[in-house]
Amino acid sequence: MLKIFLCVALVALCSLAGFALTRKYKLRKTFMYDLHNFNERFIGEVSYTRIPLSAFFDKYEYGTDFTAVLAEIKAKNFKPVRIEFPYLTETEKRLAQDYFSMIGKSDAKSQGNYLGAVRAELEKEKTDSEAEYKKYFALYTKLGFLFGLIVAILLV
Repeated sequence: MLKIFLCVALVALCSLAGFALTRKYKLRKTFMYDLHNFNERFIGEVSYTRIPLSAFFDKYEYGTDFTAVLAEIKAKNFKPVRIEFPYLTETEKRLAQDYFSMIGKSDAKSQGNYLGAVRAELEKEKTDSEAEYKKYFALYTKLGFLFGLIVAILLV
């Protein structure tokens, strides 16, 4: 009876370890999703309401890391900041830094044109990060489960 309990616990622990390995992919997916949503909302704000940038930053709720980036930008009076999250690729870091260095720097028409031009690139990065998360989530959780199952079989 104790062996069965330990085997089940071992399989569960290995499955959790596989799940934990997917954390960076989930954080990346969430950050790119928030950046994409921010861009879509900002396009609407620039086109219609034109509220101040500081008020727009506080208007919506985002994920933890994205909110931290917005707070840092706002604290530095909308000057460019370095985005150094280890789970982002170099392309995504550069895209986010370029994006935040450009917003709020010109008139509404130019901002609308820039945001529209960046829209496709942000959509692509968001889709890529979602696809990669789904792929690795399934892979790591299955591998963790199988590893735990193999070790449990060897122990019994």
